[in-house]
Amino acid sequence: MFKYILYLTIFNLLIILNSHANELKINSDKLEVDRNNRISIFSGNVHAYNDDIRIWSENLTIKFNDNENQIREIYAENNVKIINQGVTATGKTGTYYPEQDILNIYGNVELLENNNYVKCDELYLDIKNSTSIMKSNSSNRVEAYITNN
Repeated sequence: MFKYILYLTIFNLLIILNSHANELKINSDKLEVDRNNRISIFSGNVHAYNDDIRIWSENLTIKFNDNENQIREIYAENNVKIINQGVTATGKTGTYYPEQDILNIYGNVELLENNNYVKCDELYLDIKNSTSIMKSNSSNRVEAYITNN
């Protein structure tokens, strides 16, 4: 049951991010824009948010498609934290591809919802194919703590 709830929550998080990806408000210490490569790099205390989602990291890179009207990729690194609808996901790095509906989070990944908790090395979520994979290397196994809510 928890696996279904967790997947559904992450699915909702990504749907909201995708639907509002072009409406993100971003605060940071520094912004670099490379128009030739269609990249914006935010660094230092980055906080990206809209009405539905909040993302924190030390660096956030946004890559736009060729005509610069849609976000192609959002890459967050260093102390990544995403909060949406009561779910908190943290890790070292995270990449979201709005066009493919794919999210990857790597490095000390932790998911927390209510009193439920999952810890792993990698989270891969493919929205289009309704699949999610949480895995860890052989020395750090996937760990889950599930409570009845």
